Amino acid sequence: KYYFSYDYYHKALWFRTYKVASRTIDEKLRNDCNSKEYIYGSLMSYYPWMFKNYFKFSFVRNPKNRFVSAWKDKFLKQNYFKFSNSEYVKMKDLNVFISWVDKLDIDNCDEHLRSQNSLIDLINIDFLGRFENFAHDFKIVLDKLKIVNDSIKYRNKGITVDLDLTYDQRLRIYKIYKKDFEIFYPHHCQTLVDES
Repeated sequence: KYYFSYDYYHKALWFRTYKVASRTIDEKLRNDCNSKEYIYGSLMSYYPWMFKNYFKFSFVRNPKNRFVSAWKDKFLKQNYFKFSNSEYVKMKDLNVFISWVDKLDIDNCDEHLRSQNSLIDLINIDFLGRFENFAHDFKIVLDKLKIVNDSIKYRNKGITVDLDLTYDQRLRIYKIYKKDFEIFYPHHCQTLVDES
């Protein structure tokens, strides 16, 4: 099961990865076709053979930065998970938040924290862009779909992830998202090992 956006007009299938420019991508696709041709679907199964002629794409982000962005947006800015007041205060401590996420089934939890590899059909993907190279990579998608590449409004730009994490915090986040690091950002794995 995946979180999809179906773009029947451009014959595209977008595997949504949350906290990876998803609002920006959604707005651009939605505005280039009418509402009947674009469906922002929820978690559902799909049959790859039905979309063999569709351009299937997704974007990934450094798991550490995505994690910090989720914490800042969903926990510091809002009580997204509706914790009690006392628990919410505790969750504002990054170490407590890491411990809480560490107990989740990272491949089947809330989409903002779920592993990226579980959100994408990696076997049937045609293009995988990177958040760190978003302007360039999203242009490739837009060119492929013949969508004019102008006036892209970047959403959630106010969420900065610059945070001086300790080695222990980075290691704990790495262990939670180990598979994402190994698949999408293997050079970061070695960097962490070199720092130990």
